[in-house]
Amino acid sequence: MAKKQRRQPQRPTAQPAAAEVKTGLNLKEMLSQEALDKLKMLEREVKAAREREEQEAAERRRREQEERERNKSFAELLEEYEKKGGGKYN
Repeated sequence: MAKKQRRQPQRPTAQPAAAEVKTGLNLKEMLSQEALDKLKMLEREVKAAREREEQEAAERRRREQEERERNKSFAELLEEYEKKGGGKYN
């Protein structure tokens, strides 16, 4: 006896959603001008805040490096000097 094949129930396709997308409306058309202006201003503020944070982080790294340089022991300074080839007989 041959086995019967099971049929998978058909699932609805995503075609209705695709039809909604093709209506020709985009975000700019759906939002009012005031809301669009607010979003643009918010975007500029976020970008400025991100740039400010990056600058602060760079400044913080620079200050930490300077602090490490100031706190080096004589042995560390001597070792660096010799690595650079600035030894007495080099």
